[in-house]
Amino acid sequence: MTAVHQLEDRAEPAEVHGTAPHHAPRKRKRGGALVRLFLLLTIAATAAGYVYSRGVEQSRSDARRAITTAKTYLAMASRKITTGTTAMPQESASASREAPARPAWKGLVEITDDDAKSIGLQVVTVRAQSEPIRLELTGRTDYDPNSLTKIRPRFDTLVQKVYPEIGQLVKKGDPLVDLYSIELAAAKNDFQTAFVQWRHDQRLLDLRRKLVVKDAIAQQVLVDTINDEAKSRLNYDTARGKLRLLGVPEEEIDPLLRNLGDEPLKQDPGEIDKKAQMTRLCPVDGVVIKKDVARGNLYDSNDILMEIAALDHLFVWVNVYEKDQSKVFVGQDMEISFPYLNETIQTKVQYMSTAVSKETRAIRIRTSIPNSNGKVVADNNVRATLMIPALTGQTVVPRLAMVVMVGGEFAFVRRPGHSQGGIEAFERRRIQVAQERADQVVVSRGLEPGEEVAANGSLILSQIFEDQQIVETGVPVK
Repeated sequence: MTAVHQLEDRAEPAEVHGTAPHHAPRKRKRGGALVRLFLLLTIAATAAGYVYSRGVEQSRSDARRAITTAKTYLAMASRKITTGTTAMPQESASASREAPARPAWKGLVEITDDDAKSIGLQVVTVRAQSEPIRLELTGRTDYDPNSLTKIRPRFDTLVQKVYPEIGQLVKKGDPLVDLYSIELAAAKNDFQTAFVQWRHDQRLLDLRRKLVVKDAIAQQVLVDTINDEAKSRLNYDTARGKLRLLGVPEEEIDPLLRNLGDEPLKQDPGEIDKKAQMTRLCPVDGVVIKKDVARGNLYDSNDILMEIAALDHLFVWVNVYEKDQSKVFVGQDMEISFPYLNETIQTKVQYMSTAVSKETRAIRIRTSIPNSNGKVVADNNVRATLMIPALTGQTVVPRLAMVVMVGGEFAFVRRPGHSQGGIEAFERRRIQVAQERADQVVVSRGLEPGEEVAANGSLILSQIFEDQQIVETGVPVK
């Protein structure tokens, strides 16, 4: 038996009987599968969180951009490795001893024209901000409290009929409620009595003026008559004003004076009952937003029968959070849009609250919008856009020019003085973002108008910067 056959015979029992060396790899395989499953779940959760925070469309755009960047960067690295020269170990060691020390890295990313074309690098000019920042907010409509009309009975009364229902549109002059009040009847009687007395004193004054000319009566009698006529006229005016105060329409007051002379008033019970009745008319155009009246109940002047809101205009209340409250001022331009109406109204900020809400941690601002067609009602949700004026020193760059690295925002600024021999140099610069839009970024600090920044290809420059930072300094990117 050869030595080879002997080795084979010795190995067979271990395979047949399943010794420990044969089972150990199976355990490692199960452990590796669990680790891979855990990593997949972690990656899936991270991707789901990213999509939730950025939105589906923006996540797709970022994913496509990242994949393209990775492919381009790998192609660049592959090309450099393929075209590079590899020295023998002895030669490399000798060269390293003879080569002079490299200069300190200045933190610039240098890229050749060929590499710039490979990654599709585009350089754009930073421009000054000229258009206002559009701060998107939410709000709701509300009735103007100054336009609310509260319908009250101005005397103790019995309600005989109620006309409108809650939510119903009413016009000025429409009937609201039929009232019955003895107090109202008494006020009408007082008005008629005051008129009759005033007419009597007027005629007596006219008569005595003629008599005093003929010396038929004393001058003192004429003076007393003039005084009596003045008092009765004041009583008549007061009684008429009381009817107006009680809500009696003007067209119902004058008919009370028909056929009244110097004879005592004679009224039958039916006439008195008619005087006790009155229909309260609507004083404004609007909608009944509150109704607390029912037929057959007694009410007094403290009760509110119904509430009517004018719809010719509405208030809009908008919440502005603390971080943005310094950007708001009275008179600022604002847009109010109604998604369900496909309508946008241009308006201005009319009021700012002086306190922050404890519940929302926001201040409330208010504007007013016209509503001549009555389509908008209270508590409608609206979208408000606050126009923050452009500020001196703020700049605008494409969104592609902004790179987020280790929690900060950066841009790669072209350094013309360091560009030579077909090699472009870019400086990584931290920027402070005032607003990030879908296609543009408003920068409040870090860039100057006229400078040039990398737009398309900025992600690859950031990757090159990270690699050079670690290679040159041994310190991770900060």
